[in-house]
Amino acid sequence: MDIIIYLTLGSLLYYFGMILWFIAGNLFSDSKGNSKDTPAISVIIAIRNGEKSLPNLIEDLSAQDYLGEVEFILVDDESTDSTGKIIQEISATDKRFIIENSSNGSPPLTHKKRALDAGINKAKNEWLLFTDVDCRLDSGWVAGMASYFEDDVDYVVGYSEVDRGKKWVTRFQALDFLMLMIAARGTTNSGSAWASTGQNQAYRKSLFNSAGGFTQIAKELQGDDSLFLQICRNYKSANILFADKPSCRTISRQETSWFSFFKQRMRWAGDANLMWKFNPVFFLSILATFLLPLLLLVTLFAGIFYNPYYLTTFTKFFSIHLIIEFILYFVGIRQLDKQIQVLDFAFWFIIHIPYIVCMGIGSFFANQLSWKGR
Repeated sequence: MDIIIYLTLGSLLYYFGMILWFIAGNLFSDSKGNSKDTPAISVIIAIRNGEKSLPNLIEDLSAQDYLGEVEFILVDDESTDSTGKIIQEISATDKRFIIENSSNGSPPLTHKKRALDAGINKAKNEWLLFTDVDCRLDSGWVAGMASYFEDDVDYVVGYSEVDRGKKWVTRFQALDFLMLMIAARGTTNSGSAWASTGQNQAYRKSLFNSAGGFTQIAKELQGDDSLFLQICRNYKSANILFADKPSCRTISRQETSWFSFFKQRMRWAGDANLMWKFNPVFFLSILATFLLPLLLLVTLFAGIFYNPYYLTTFTKFFSIHLIIEFILYFVGIRQLDKQIQVLDFAFWFIIHIPYIVCMGIGSFFANQLSWKGR
């Protein structure tokens, strides 16, 4: 059993170094988002069976106060509800809205990526801005994101959050996503962006085309955000910024049950298994993030069923893990002007350990999951 102790210690030390890097990226970054230019922007949203969320999205897009030229390309991704009809109606009354169909995307691409490809081909502007149909947007969202579109910038990772709500599943989801955003902010500000989200990101059309679009991840269930970000980093030394102004933040839909939440995160975790192809260092960090909770659980059970000595060891490792995660959380919320939620953090941290282990195992089955009926 001593090998378990050494492996746990090694994973903890590696994880501790990674967290310190995240903290440094959140603390010691230059302020960005000061551009006064108003470049023409194409906003692209892939929509499948979005009739319930689409009216809110159209309302938010119509209210955008951006002073530059903007077009809203709504791509109907083989919807079987009234999505297509709603898009046709708004495009007939507001010329900023443009209807497109996912069938016009590159045939080898699957699901959402084909719809996005169709929208990108339709776009007439250099800067492409993305969100999802079930996100809510501030009226200054386009303008806020555009303030990061400087001449030497290629890609902008936008901040997104989940409404905390009252259920424990939504409170866990909100804090878990916040921690992901804090980590993404830290790595991006450190000059080695690791993650993005399709709920809020932007990049140049010329970068998309020159990097080969989504061809390297054509058959994957997802990958249009973090995996594509790594493709862009590998293609060229893309200058990537993290946009966290309050005006350019998006609020994404809650998963209101534990089952739907776990299913969503298993799809996301599927990207992690492919990360070794595009960013080996990031993949090692993902592996360490999985191994540490796994080894902590092994140490806990060894202490309960084998030798109480390991229970003491578990308590020490658990406490160190708790402290470094809380420091990252505290630094992140201070930088993002969020309110501290101690009870939510405690609940998240306790559940987080078995949750990470389950997601790590579940990631191997991600491609077997359906997404919006497919």
